Amino acid sequence: MIEVFSQKTAYLLRDALASQAQLRYRVFVESRKLPHDHFDGMEYDPFDTPAARYLVWRDESATVRGLMRVMPTNLPYMLQRYWPHLVKDGHLPCSPQVWELTRGCVDKGVVPERRARIVPELLCGMQDLFERLGVRSVIGVSRPRLISTYIRSGVRWLGEPDLVEGQIEAAFAVPTEHIRPILHCYKLNIEKPVLSPVGLDDFMLAA
Repeated sequence: MIEVFSQKTAYLLRDALASQAQLRYRVFVESRKLPHDHFDGMEYDPFDTPAARYLVWRDESATVRGLMRVMPTNLPYMLQRYWPHLVKDGHLPCSPQVWELTRGCVDKGVVPERRARIVPELLCGMQDLFERLGVRSVIGVSRPRLISTYIRSGVRWLGEPDLVEGQIEAAFAVPTEHIRPILHCYKLNIEKPVLSPVGLDDFMLAA
């Protein structure tokens, strides 16, 4: 199942906060060779704040193998600070009902049969979380092909693709009702709910 936590509720999942930072280090620093901030084998950035919520997929050893970080756009966020030129009309969301997705990544060391489930389950968990919080939509920056692989309808591209950290990416917005990857869920037999109940009440109070 997908687990969700913030800095305030991270203690409920033991070392999940550190484990997600270690996954980010392996993906962004070791594999992609990006000049991201890191320390002691953990990647971090200025947006790892109390406002960030982490959706994680962990294996039997409780190691994070998949991650999506989300945060509200009424606080500083990555698209706003680093890539505002990707939004053609210059209108950058600023609302507690519009959240940004960042640092999405999957451990390539997971066997393909299991790896195929990670992103679809994370997206389902995100939709469930947003429905609970009253979030209307998610924005982010990604390779267009990656988004279209999972989300077949409801995607709105906010501008033209451009080079972002060595890859051609574009800014997007997706309403909450379209986040669930329906085709993948059907093929992989993924049914709701996917969010773990562990600590979820405490998380909602913290949110």
